[in-house]
Amino acid sequence: MGWIIVVLVLVLLIGLLLYWQLILAEGTYLGAPLVALLYDWTAERYNKIKEFDKKLEDLTLGKPLANRLYRRPEGMVLDIATGTGRVPLTLFDQPGYRGQVIGLDRASKMLHVAQRETAGYQDRITFIQADAMALPFANASFPAVACLEALEFFPDPQKGLAEMIRVLQPASATHPDSGWLLTTNRVGWETYLLPGKTWRREELAKILNNYPLRHIDIRPWEDIYNLVWAQKVEFI
Repeated sequence: MGWIIVVLVLVLLIGLLLYWQLILAEGTYLGAPLVALLYDWTAERYNKIKEFDKKLEDLTLGKPLANRLYRRPEGMVLDIATGTGRVPLTLFDQPGYRGQVIGLDRASKMLHVAQRETAGYQDRITFIQADAMALPFANASFPAVACLEALEFFPDPQKGLAEMIRVLQPASATHPDSGWLLTTNRVGWETYLLPGKTWRREELAKILNNYPLRHIDIRPWEDIYNLVWAQKVEFI
């Protein structure tokens, strides 16, 4: 009887470990290829699982980003970990934005779904399969960079953040509306199960202040994220 209890306990522990690593942490501690594979497995069901609210997306993402680019309505936006294309879709719905978007993701099937979802905007969007840890773009390439609900699943979130800031074109006298960073930081009790992958609000603010950023704004968004805005400048 004793050995049965031991086996049951071991099975329970293994189950909890798998739930932590594969469901809560989405494979992040087991390597980026596994993270991409897990997203590929759920690609066709992803939008149904997430149940995006279009009105909320427009109000909190599309319109604010378009407004920040109002003097650069044709500026190209880089969307990292684009998934099924939520940022491009809400941005294209904004009448004040007439630019193009590059959607980057490591998961090929997610990109396939994104291509299908954005079929009506083929002339305005380009999808690239690439690693967010080493973005294939030169310094100061984009007036705006977005990355939503993904930093905590990067191998090195701080390096990923640094890469986003690297490819941002800073605001300047000639381009005052450039340099906009839009990203998220995971919050809530689950962050205790993601050590080294998230930051407390004060920690994140301190990290961001180490870069040439201004207008740093960290605010609650949805249930388990803070929405983060900041603008890169040439100097502070």
